[in-house]
Amino acid sequence: MFSLPPPLPGFPSYPSSGPLPNADSGAFVLSRSGPPTLPELSDSNLLKILHFPPSTANVTTDLEVNTLVWKALGYRHVDGEWDGAAAFPNFRSKYPEPPDFIGMQRVYSKEVDGPCLKANQALCKTIPVRWKQSLKDNFRQYGFTGFKLAQLTPNLTRRAQCANWLLYYREELFGKTVEQLRKEREEREERERGEREEAGGGGKGWSPPINPVA
Repeated sequence: MFSLPPPLPGFPSYPSSGPLPNADSGAFVLSRSGPPTLPELSDSNLLKILHFPPSTANVTTDLEVNTLVWKALGYRHVDGEWDGAAAFPNFRSKYPEPPDFIGMQRVYSKEVDGPCLKANQALCKTIPVRWKQSLKDNFRQYGFTGFKLAQLTPNLTRRAQCANWLLYYREELFGKTVEQLRKEREEREERERGEREEAGGGGKGWSPPINPVA
């Protein structure tokens, strides 16, 4: 029986209908439906985003990485399309539809790749400073020691940034409502102001800018 080939990364339908791993393949754990699951956010799954340890079984596609980040941001796959109604408000306001964080076409011209780069940068800006270098800290137990400069390509760099964000999401955002996250942020900011005042800073200490997702 004749069937059409799957769409390519440059096709508008690719985010919703591009191929994902077979659930029985033993590869990357991922489904388009519903919110993220703990197996999808497990250390072993996130390490596959980094192609670590190197093996064909640990090679994930750019679409798979994007899909997991989209789900974590609150985008939902409904009736064959991605819907942003439940996405984190601060991210949804800029991206009503889930953006490409990786550069799935792997064409690095300004015209094609510029929006992907900006989306990745917007994602990274939501990561608190305390989580910026979490990959080595969390994955050292598995033998991961980071990447050498010569290894880094735009694709691998962005994968690492997505994995970094997913670690932060798993530990601090997973399972919480927007209201809970905002309350936690307010309490943390109040606590930090108090600590600065006690240290004699008058409550005006500098901290790096963070764009919260909620």
